[in-house]
Amino acid sequence: MDEIGVIVVSWHDAPDLYEAIASLARARAGVPPDGPRVRLTVVVNGGDASPREIAARWPDADVVVNGENRGFGPAANQGAARTPSPILLFLNPDTRAEGDPFGAIARGFCERPGAVALAPRLLDEDPANVDSVEADAARLAPPGRENQFTFQLRALPTIASDARELLLIDHLFPNNGGRRRARYAGRNPDRPLPVAQAAAAALAVRADAFRRLGGFAEDFTPAWFEDVDLCARLAPLGEIVYWPSARFRHRGGSASARLGYARFLPLYYRNALLYRRRHYGLAARAAYRVLLPLGMLLRLAVLPIRRSDPRPKGESARAYLSVLRLSLGFGTPSR
Repeated sequence: MDEIGVIVVSWHDAPDLYEAIASLARARAGVPPDGPRVRLTVVVNGGDASPREIAARWPDADVVVNGENRGFGPAANQGAARTPSPILLFLNPDTRAEGDPFGAIARGFCERPGAVALAPRLLDEDPANVDSVEADAARLAPPGRENQFTFQLRALPTIASDARELLLIDHLFPNNGGRRRARYAGRNPDRPLPVAQAAAAALAVRADAFRRLGGFAEDFTPAWFEDVDLCARLAPLGEIVYWPSARFRHRGGSASARLGYARFLPLYYRNALLYRRRHYGLAARAAYRVLLPLGMLLRLAVLPIRRSDPRPKGESARAYLSVLRLSLGFGTPSR
């Protein structure tokens, strides 16, 4: 594992992107002489990122500028096709390297020859606001306010996890046993662990396995569920391993915040439906088709009496109504 190819997809996030690249450059400078080489490919999906500013932070970066937002999966595949490295490290622009993650990733693939992917440990963006590991493990953060411990690792979706989420069980009882099992809450965060799914905010994949599968499925646009789908397809080829000695800080939620909730939520559930059409049996697909409108009706019913809402209630109502129409077969969400 003598080289790692980092691939970053950018969309209207130039300040974040520049900080991410600066942190990667500092990490590359800390790689020892016998460590892996690191190359960088940045795919700009429209927006405000400047190739000149990227080169100022990483002079030999390979920069691709698309005239429009092709979506995360197509752009990530575009970057991967230009990267000859045996290891592909996909990173979001809102990640920041901690120390030298590259050497840890190279060692991880050497120590785990059966692993097709490694998930570096994601840490909360601001160290001052992070609870202790013991507190994170004792009580999971609720949906909508998830820290990185709760967010990063998951079991693949099942109709049981769908029911907990859509019927608001996970919201009312965020520390329930099913959710704890699905989020690997009992793990020791300092030890490697095989997992079913890890967020693509930071995910290293063997290039030969990635190309064998055809990369990310390109119809999960503009984003969301392409990483879940990739992990499900990687499973027959080898293990996905949480690898905590490689570390990145991560904020999360940047793309959805730029879209706005009323646009984000229908896109998210459109891709959720696509994932379930591909990976669920007939009965589970039918059950999800019933659960989804029920979940939106339930959210609309409780919206007037919610004590706190992270967004205006009108925006939430528009989002729920859009998903309800989608679930009943009316309309296509706008990107």
